[in-house]
Amino acid sequence: METYHNIAVLPGDLNGITVTEAALKVVKAAEGKLIKPIKHTRFDYNADYFLKHDMKELGPKELDELKKYDQIFLGAIGDPTKIKPGILEVGILLKLRQAFDQYVNLRPVILPDGVPSVVVGKTSKDINFEICRENSEGFYVDAGWIEKKGTDEEAGYQIMKCTYKSVKKLAEFGFKRAVERKKSDKPVMHFVFKTNVLTYAAYPWQRVFEEYKNRDDVDARYMHIDNFLMQMLINPKQFDVVLTENMFGDIATDVGAVIQGGIGTAVSGNINPTGIFPSMFEPIHGTAPDKWYDSDGKYDASLVQQVKPEAAFLSYAMMLEQVGETKAAEAIKKAALANLRDYPQYKEKTLDQLTDAACVYVKNL
Repeated sequence: METYHNIAVLPGDLNGITVTEAALKVVKAAEGKLIKPIKHTRFDYNADYFLKHDMKELGPKELDELKKYDQIFLGAIGDPTKIKPGILEVGILLKLRQAFDQYVNLRPVILPDGVPSVVVGKTSKDINFEICRENSEGFYVDAGWIEKKGTDEEAGYQIMKCTYKSVKKLAEFGFKRAVERKKSDKPVMHFVFKTNVLTYAAYPWQRVFEEYKNRDDVDARYMHIDNFLMQMLINPKQFDVVLTENMFGDIATDVGAVIQGGIGTAVSGNINPTGIFPSMFEPIHGTAPDKWYDSDGKYDASLVQQVKPEAAFLSYAMMLEQVGETKAAEAIKKAALANLRDYPQYKEKTLDQLTDAACVYVKNL
């Protein structure tokens, strides 16, 4: 049995590197709260790596290396000054999700106490649910074709693939989460899709929903994606655990990030519930090239200091929970939330100031 947690770190590009460095400083401050120490191994799989090796996606060499690790922590990928957007996202993110069967994308939508929401009148009592996004299929299977390219009749086709097996596995995970959350006597699960239009892709979703709807141990409800997005703003309190397709989940969780305090507070866990392969944890704010390069394309340290690191802290805390390090995870979460609650001053503080404040908070707990 290993005497340490073996973590692969993929800082990525631009502010992926920035927030990763900040998160690792806070983790070091929490060392005394760990059951087992953590060993970090850095892999610079990013735009420069892809250019150097003339790659379009991670290959067997990179995947074989990463699968040796307990978990993966990802900063953020993408540098549009070097590689066209979309290549790294497919070649790294989607590749890892599919190769390591990370079939659940877990994204909490939880407004912390004391943090204002853009939805007027809503508090932490109203905004507290989780979205379980199917993470390996849907429109993100990278399947399709272009017809009559370069003509006026040009048409692009993108295939949405949904399988009963994957939806079933997602629902099983979601049910366990709803039971663990204990938000109500009977777990509430919302299945979110677009069954009235996407009739073929909807079939597995409808089938799994009907199975859960007929069970006595869960309150299963269905909602169209457009209605769900409206209800997130109007009545978010009704939600506990939400299950949805890959692209729908991608869009909905960004809305969730905004109502829970901003994109800089949102975390993402790409989960392999079996543990056969590592799971991967990341903040979802991206690399923010506008906070790295000035209008002339030059590095600007003052812009970098505008970046907020709390999503990276919370993502790392989620990973610690996954490996059973609940004490250290709770300390890091509290430190991130302490920064966020100091909202008037928070907006004015620099990246370094916020990181230092989180380190001090963790050490003093």
